[in-house]
Amino acid sequence: MKRWACHVIEHLSKAEYIFAASAFFKSYRDIVIPMSKKLLAISSSPRTKGNSDSALDMFLDAVKDKFEIEKVQLKSTPFSPCRGCGFCEKDGECIQKDAFIPLMDKMLECDVLVFASPVYALSVCAQAKMFIDRCQALWARKFLLKTVSADDNKRGVFIATAGQTYPDVFEHTTPVAGFLFNVAGVKNKNMQYILLDGLDKKTDFLKSDKAKEKVLNAALDLAEKEE
Repeated sequence: MKRWACHVIEHLSKAEYIFAASAFFKSYRDIVIPMSKKLLAISSSPRTKGNSDSALDMFLDAVKDKFEIEKVQLKSTPFSPCRGCGFCEKDGECIQKDAFIPLMDKMLECDVLVFASPVYALSVCAQAKMFIDRCQALWARKFLLKTVSADDNKRGVFIATAGQTYPDVFEHTTPVAGFLFNVAGVKNKNMQYILLDGLDKKTDFLKSDKAKEKVLNAALDLAEKEE
């Protein structure tokens, strides 16, 4: 067998040898080395290094050894608001072919979806709402076309920051985030909410030991679930 293999290798061209070797090592890697789970993080804040963005970065840094992480900032992502045209109800595809489309695909493919937003006017910020409205295509796939179903292992984490401290300051943000996770295939039991109030100035999160501890504990909880 070894002699036959050597004979075959001797008659391969350089290009054929490289191709064969590449295919072998790819197969070996896929079998022997487990692929990292994918975490997609979406920051919706219009400010870089604001409270929700900083909280998200701290969370990601704490779990970076457990996941293959991709972070997207909506303020740098060119996409349009939902037209309410109903086109997606036909086949689950959005009529607008912009930067939202690859993001929608990544939301379905990831193992963990982390979404961060500041609270503006008692709800998520405008960028977050515009993004979530575009997820109507996912709603159509799940509830009309039945082509998307919930994944028992998929997780969703919502990070929200607010300047005020009254009890119901997050009352209108969590249902919106819950909708996003729901249409992306996350079950209610696997949704985690990190709600941080009393962070009014842009850098208040970095000055709040209580807020940072809450974020790190939530990150530790997620990491432990992946043990």
